Amino acid sequence: MNELVVSDPAGWQVTDVRALAATRRHGVDHARLVTYNILTGGIDSDGGEWRRQQQIEFLASLDADVIALQELRGWDEGGWWRLWAAANALGMVPLPPVLSRHGRGNHLALLYRPATVRVDDYESDAARGAFYHGLGRARLSIREQPPMTVLFTHLSSLGGAERYTEAKWLTGYGDTHDGEPQRVVLAGDLNTVGVHDPEPGWRRIPANLRSRHCYLTAGGEFGDTDRRAIQLLTTAGFHDPVDVLGHPPHRTAGYWSPEDAVDHRSDFILTNWHLVDHIAAATVHDTEMTRALSDHLPVVLDLAP
Repeated sequence: MNELVVSDPAGWQVTDVRALAATRRHGVDHARLVTYNILTGGIDSDGGEWRRQQQIEFLASLDADVIALQELRGWDEGGWWRLWAAANALGMVPLPPVLSRHGRGNHLALLYRPATVRVDDYESDAARGAFYHGLGRARLSIREQPPMTVLFTHLSSLGGAERYTEAKWLTGYGDTHDGEPQRVVLAGDLNTVGVHDPEPGWRRIPANLRSRHCYLTAGGEFGDTDRRAIQLLTTAGFHDPVDVLGHPPHRTAGYWSPEDAVDHRSDFILTNWHLVDHIAAATVHDTEMTRALSDHLPVVLDLAP
């Protein structure tokens, strides 16, 4: 696979958006999925919505078939007009949003392009309220490829034990589910680093924030990253496209504020083993522009027929 790469001031390898769009046009049969945590709905504490507007403009440049959005705080106001505005601007349709009843209104949504995607069935509360932020499940046919199940979520930020419990709900999709071999992707902010990612320097952040990421040792101190959730998913049959393609992992978070300035991955689109051979490209958009739009970076996955 040929990549179109440009340099970035932070030293991370990134893919040029214009080059990526050109690649997409030449691979029109590829299904493109995006996951993006947009930080408090793209709305700042002073009520400004410049980030939200620019996020929509950036997403439009990706020409995605399916977009999973997390942290849609405030988007439930006024009949979800912000969700409809985003969908209309992108030429997409939103499925009924996933309500984050415990997670401070950090709702989730899945948008699809009707020209290229058929929705076969959908659940907006696939775990019946068991997830801190919620879990959505859609059965989609994208660009005439065989149907796939798209799971989208935002795993708990409370700690590793909570994420591990939520991951147990997802393990059945690693191979077959209800006796049926399913092609499955899992998209979202999983609040964990990858199985093989280098250990982040959590000691650089305040101790009260480390509990989100790290084990508590028997001696009562914070240890390394609690990776149980991602390890469980991997053991159950989910695959990280970065590992499949042999790419070095790219940060998706940890650059936004001094209090959490530790580069690490948090955002993923995993596939189960029925889709591993169809992974065509995986991209993290790490540029000066995307770093200004959210505390998380958008992740893109292309799947070949």
